Amino acid sequence: MRARDDLSRNQALVLEALKSAPGTALTAYDLLARLATAGLRGPQTVYRALASLQRAGLIHRIESLNAYTACAHDHVHRPGGGHEAHHRPAFAVCRECKRVRELDAAALSAVLGVVAAATGYTVTDRVVELVGACPSCAG
Repeated sequence: MRARDDLSRNQALVLEALKSAPGTALTAYDLLARLATAGLRGPQTVYRALASLQRAGLIHRIESLNAYTACAHDHVHRPGGGHEAHHRPAFAVCRECKRVRELDAAALSAVLGVVAAATGYTVTDRVVELVGACPSCAG
């Protein structure tokens, strides 16, 4: 993937739309509606941009909502392009208001590594989402 300054027009539009909605996960169709005035017409255009941005680690897919959110992690770009190694956050997802909070806990990663080792699994990917009610909705 190219450096953030060198994203395609569609990738940059999708990334900025996600960044303009911090703490919110948007579906591809939410993004399509928000970006229609910018000329994005078909869902396949949005899905291609989402796939590229996700591979680059600039966005995350929230499985329980089938939606996407901008990565809250500050990305460092290497000279000549490329990104730092992807981090593997967990997410707190509010079932009521759909707010999403990225959790980047080293302790959680360590525990999951121990569990994987104990089971003999070679983990190639992981999805951790804590789904419930955020403080606002719980109160």
